[in-house]
Amino acid sequence: MIVALESLRMALASLRANPLRAVLTILGIVIGVAAVVALTSIGSGSTRAVENRFNAFGTDTITVQGSPFSSSAVPLSASDVAAIDATPGVKATVTSVNTNATVALGSTSATETISGTSPQIVGIDHLTVEAGTFFSAFDTSHGLPVAVLGNTVASDLDLTPLRAVGQIVNIGGVQYKVIGVLNAQGGVGFASVDSSVLVPLGSMEGRLVAFNPSISQIRVQAEPGAVNSFQAAVESTLRTQHDLTSSEQDDFQIVNASSIASAVSSSTKTLTRLMAAIAAISLVVGGIGVANVMLVTVRERTREIGARRRDVTVQFLIYAVVISVIGGALGLGVGIAAAYIGGSALSVSPVFSPTTVALALVVAAAVGILAGIGPAVQAASVEPTTALRYE
Repeated sequence: MIVALESLRMALASLRANPLRAVLTILGIVIGVAAVVALTSIGSGSTRAVENRFNAFGTDTITVQGSPFSSSAVPLSASDVAAIDATPGVKATVTSVNTNATVALGSTSATETISGTSPQIVGIDHLTVEAGTFFSAFDTSHGLPVAVLGNTVASDLDLTPLRAVGQIVNIGGVQYKVIGVLNAQGGVGFASVDSSVLVPLGSMEGRLVAFNPSISQIRVQAEPGAVNSFQAAVESTLRTQHDLTSSEQDDFQIVNASSIASAVSSSTKTLTRLMAAIAAISLVVGGIGVANVMLVTVRERTREIGARRRDVTVQFLIYAVVISVIGGALGLGVGIAAAYIGGSALSVSPVFSPTTVALALVVAAAVGILAGIGPAVQAASVEPTTALRYE
């Protein structure tokens, strides 16, 4: 214990005696640890953001839409909706008819997705209204020209949510009154509402689309106990509805947000591990720097060597570990700062894993030990008589 404490004191004294060398040596470890911490935390934050974005649409829902891969695809119909409603495990369904149209307010205009649907979409898609209200069943049954804007649509029209409510907008040549603006939800392509205008389906028919239009998509929500089985049941129902044989491919497409989330999350995690592995290479480079400095130190202090081999080995190993631990601690601080700066630039909230942080510090210490073993053994092998003769 006394030898270790004395070796620690001598290591710190040696660092103070050669500050420039110490800084350059420690820098390699700092860069390595900082890179690992920053990249893994930003990668984990990206993974969580992806999972949250997909899960916002509900892990108990699926989207049924026409297949873009089938040349003989049959448009979705009201009978399909009725059949899905009657499928065991299905709690609720809601249909949407989508089209693109120019939305204008004064001199400001933007091309947006117009979605004709019903109030049930609020519960199935977990929508929340930031300002105003959502249209009612009365609005839907009477086909009243009222609209609820996605958050991005309001921004495209240079409106705040509160200012948007009550405005009269021109949608494809038809006047609609804005009664609400949705909270930002984030988009995943097939189910984005931020860039959509939601209106009662009846208000679109004969104005923006034909009467009795084809259904663009059906959102299906499962009963609580059927989350794991209702997708297969819905698929079977639709294949029966469309008279498909066992050898024929589906002429419809079922999109499961949870499955996409899992696949994307898995890919993101793999990419994060790859980036961490690449960043760890700089730790190896830092270890080489520690080894080089240790070898120089052995030559510089040859005259001082002459104690027991175990004491000499401990002294040089502690010196290497001190360098690595200081570098690891500084690297951790730099990595956390870099993660927040990089996350802010990428609009990602970094997620710090205690395991990753601890592993980075342990690896930094291990690098010091491994880098110091060779020089320490070399120093311990110097004969006292050789040390005394060394100039």
